[in-house]
Amino acid sequence: MTELLSLGLDGAAWHKLDRMMADGKLPNLERMVEEGTRAPLETVLPPVTCPAWRCSTSGKNPGQVGVFWWLNLDRETGRLTSPTADSFDTADVWDYLSEEGRRCGVLNVPMTYPPSEVDGVMVSGFGAPFEVDLDAESMTYPPGLHDRLRREYDWRVGVDDVNAPGGVEEALDVIRSRFELLLETLETGELAYVHLTVFYINVLQHHFGDGPETERGWRLIDEYLGKLPDDLTTIVYSDHGHSHIERTFVINKYLIDNGYLSIESKASDGVTGGVYSLLKRAGISPRTAGALARRVLPEPLYERVVESGYPIPTFELANRVNWAESDAVALSQGPIYLNRDRLGDDAEGFRDELKAELEDVSVDGESPFESVAYAEDVYSGDHVDEAPDLMVVAAEQWEVYGGVTPSVVERQVTSWTSGNHPIGTLLVHGPDVAAGELPTRSILDVAPTVLRYLDSPVPTDMHGEAFEEPFTGGLPEREDRDPIGGGGGERDATADEELEKRLEDLGYLE
Repeated sequence: MTELLSLGLDGAAWHKLDRMMADGKLPNLERMVEEGTRAPLETVLPPVTCPAWRCSTSGKNPGQVGVFWWLNLDRETGRLTSPTADSFDTADVWDYLSEEGRRCGVLNVPMTYPPSEVDGVMVSGFGAPFEVDLDAESMTYPPGLHDRLRREYDWRVGVDDVNAPGGVEEALDVIRSRFELLLETLETGELAYVHLTVFYINVLQHHFGDGPETERGWRLIDEYLGKLPDDLTTIVYSDHGHSHIERTFVINKYLIDNGYLSIESKASDGVTGGVYSLLKRAGISPRTAGALARRVLPEPLYERVVESGYPIPTFELANRVNWAESDAVALSQGPIYLNRDRLGDDAEGFRDELKAELEDVSVDGESPFESVAYAEDVYSGDHVDEAPDLMVVAAEQWEVYGGVTPSVVERQVTSWTSGNHPIGTLLVHGPDVAAGELPTRSILDVAPTVLRYLDSPVPTDMHGEAFEEPFTGGLPEREDRDPIGGGGGERDATADEELEKRLEDLGYLE
């Protein structure tokens, strides 16, 4: 029988869930909270799906696994590349359990494509191609499972556009299919450990905030929480939280204005820049204007006037950066990379000055940043040298945008109304769990907790510490073991046009 379920709810935040529970909208979650142990859960930086889920399942920070965001920057060329499952230099809890003959079900974890061989089943989550050539490579292990998922569950990796007509219904169907597979997996009783990540609730939050579309997603999840076995111990957690976005700091525009970043100009930039300035004075956000233009302008005119100029989206910026003439470039959600080859011996001094400058930025008397940190103060491990040189964390109700607009400070640039927050959720529930609350825990604590609960040795390179307090009988004593090598030896990320297109559709690369 299944001994432990870990259920990942992408982007879940207690302050949002508490409001819905107070209104009686999530009765099953409310019951689990009353019976179980809850805590705030601090994630890695930047607080984003990739690499946070794989950090949670490995117990390691990004400096150990070698992946820092949805895209990695090659400092020598300024080129952006897309990580795959093999880019993560780590083994995960399912690798250790499989080695000990403990069967596992790994369902829908982002950035697990291509799937690895486990003692059990693996279904790759977001990051897998929406359409997979089964003759080339399956998105499941064993490979034959993929065909059954499509046949019996109408399985889809994701939704093209949740804002399109029918897009919300498609997202709800995706969520529903994940839980249906989970319930079937649990019913077999063949797997000691099962993990499911529900990714598309995060997408609904990004695009619809606390609106009815998102509420429908949470109510659907709550319905399925009520179908979980009563005698099953469950760790429910999120990879990051969420908070409302009011204003945007366009960090690459700041770098351009201060002479630190050089990009190729297009003739249309000046035209659309002027239009943006007018819209800003009129109090209209670029996102709203873009949506209106798409509805009313003929397609050729829209393409020429809007898409070819501002905003320059994150995915296009890499093609326009003059890296040989730039000192630094940033990505959305906070990573800043220096051109160390160009800066040479001045790199450290420049980094100190840029950090101090950003810490002094003030907009209407307040900083748009919660913090500006050096890489070595955020990360540890063998891959710190590959990490962003500086990590900026947005202040409450701010987002850090990695594209370019005519102004450093904007209202809402992207299609998001709610952005990622470093504090997520943790809930432990089951027959052997006491009711209570814990102080803030780290997302890196989940993996060692899973292993110790299942009486499995913990690898010495896991930085997290198991949380024992929720369990009435405690946890088995920790036993250490040597780590398993990870990443399959293939750590080079590649340009993946489909993944970048999906990230653009979701708003990460707008």
